[in-house]
Amino acid sequence: MKRLFVFLLLGPVLGLLVAISNAVVESGRFLPPDFFFGCTIVFIFSLMVSVIAGPVDAILSYAVPISLRAPLTAIVGAAVAVGLMLYVGAQLGGTRAAPLRTLMLVAVLGALSTGTCSLVSNDYRR
Repeated sequence: MKRLFVFLLLGPVLGLLVAISNAVVESGRFLPPDFFFGCTIVFIFSLMVSVIAGPVDAILSYAVPISLRAPLTAIVGAAVAVGLMLYVGAQLGGTRAAPLRTLMLVAVLGALSTGTCSLVSNDYRR
């Protein structure tokens, strides 16, 4: 039960923090013009990635130690994030592929949020 709350609450918040820090570094100021619209999109996107990566982490928790499970969950989160972005881009009628820089940012966002959630949701007492 703890794993569900961690992935559904902490995952999108961590995704927002990664996206906000990237926006601050790129724009050079604290609040870019489309700040709130972008935060909503990133939150929903991170929530969808966490919903998919959370059960994968739960299944891996039965057989894989945390030292291997966290990187595997981060890889799953990165793959889901990039795949979801490519799928949404194709559904919106995009004829060109997304730039590699954008795909890398999305992969880092997915990997950091799901890997951290995996580390936090681990039961270290058993």
